[in-house]
Amino acid sequence: MFTPKAEELDTLFPLPPLPPSSQAPARLPGITHASSAALANALKDNHVKWHAYFNDRGFHNHASHHLVAIYALGAGGPLIEAAYQTHVVYMRPAIEAPEPIDEKSFWVHLGKREFYNSYLEFFRTQLRNKDITDVLEEYVFSSRANVGGSGTEGEPHMLARFYAALAHPMIHIGCGLELGFLGLVAEGLAQAATHNDQGKELVPDSLFQHPKDPSTGSVSRLSALIPSLSLRKRPAASGRTASHGEKASAPHAFTILARVLATSSFSATEIGLPLPEGSSPFDLVSEKSGSALAELVAEWAADLDGENVSPATIQKKIEELTWVNAIIYGVAGWAGRDRSPNKQYNADFFFMHLVTSSLFLPSFAAYLSPRSMALLLRTYFAMSLAWYIARGRPALPIREFYEATTPKPAPPSLGRESIPAAKDTLTPDDAAANPWLPIIQTTLTHPGEHVCKLQRALMHNATVYGTRDAGHFTGTELEGAEILDGTLFIRVAGLSADRLGWMKEGQEQGGWDRAGF
Repeated sequence: MFTPKAEELDTLFPLPPLPPSSQAPARLPGITHASSAALANALKDNHVKWHAYFNDRGFHNHASHHLVAIYALGAGGPLIEAAYQTHVVYMRPAIEAPEPIDEKSFWVHLGKREFYNSYLEFFRTQLRNKDITDVLEEYVFSSRANVGGSGTEGEPHMLARFYAALAHPMIHIGCGLELGFLGLVAEGLAQAATHNDQGKELVPDSLFQHPKDPSTGSVSRLSALIPSLSLRKRPAASGRTASHGEKASAPHAFTILARVLATSSFSATEIGLPLPEGSSPFDLVSEKSGSALAELVAEWAADLDGENVSPATIQKKIEELTWVNAIIYGVAGWAGRDRSPNKQYNADFFFMHLVTSSLFLPSFAAYLSPRSMALLLRTYFAMSLAWYIARGRPALPIREFYEATTPKPAPPSLGRESIPAAKDTLTPDDAAANPWLPIIQTTLTHPGEHVCKLQRALMHNATVYGTRDAGHFTGTELEGAEILDGTLFIRVAGLSADRLGWMKEGQEQGGWDRAGF
């Protein structure tokens, strides 16, 4: 088994540069040279020592996701190292694959986890020798990587594999793009290659019937989104920013979500849910309703057709998907609270991944061609809706959610006597002048690796979309959408903190809910 030398590891895991675009998540103060070195060193160690899957069922090594999230939230070096050690205890050592992977055998062993380390070495080599955008286009978004072509076997379905297992390959690659770690991009691509092609019905072959694929070396990027790209080997070609030639309008993502709610064929009864333990409801939804979902999403994607999709359109679509997934996780979780042990909030483990994966859409937009980003957005939306249906298509009572939740969540007192504020303190009765600050503080030291990912994503959404006022979404078919405002994200973050435990403040650790709806 090939182990990278120290010099190559430094290239794969440098000290993190600035985010790849102004739209990518901002990093909180607290980051230092020491914390950056601690992150890079832990990721190098993880890359060399441990396997991507820590058991025979293909469960994922989450160390990198955890460390990247808390680093971006301002964690110091000792905390990063302590978090890494919580993962070391369950890791499986890296194992040698049965044989190397090359250009020919790449297409032969897709979906075989035992070939992970060979695919990892293959993608390390690709990323050493090619522009990162070219690698993503060639091995994830091209026609050849999905419906096949010269030298392939069957239909590789790489974009479906990219979303497999709750979008873990997508999340992993996204971490690498955002933080400037080619090593994480290589790991994520190797994961995609070794996952199965579940959900392939959500990625119809017709999406790849274009006169030409994104070309290597001449891909037009979404230049308005990407003032600085740390992983590029060369400057990007200028992309068109005008919307000339694009279709005038398409239904809002909320309208598509409302139609999923209103269509009887998407009900749990019609789909045949719930399934016996061990069966995959996502696979069943994809097989029975994948084509119908793809058609619905095609309406939403009408203004994503063509080679010259504008950055403004991409940003608009990213925002719509961000809100949809936050509503699915947050509003449905509140509505389904009776299914949770605490009867207050159903923090669904599967819906949570829809929120955490949406965080990386701006980082993908910074690197992909307009056509490939359009492919990502429409297929990501279909994947999100498939998971929504697979979990039971729960109700989304937005108005009732707003009436019952608070935009000012605060840590529990746990019976401790509070110290009164000093004289002349402004708003002395306000338990948290900025409610995000105590949430981030308790999140940083929470041992659950998904907690920091979720709260960071919700905080980013609040940062970018927090000024949206009630009425902003008037005119869609989603009931109650006119009530939505930028406080959605802090409301959901507060409910999540209550369910998962304010551990720094003395509460016991809570857990994610998996009972469904």
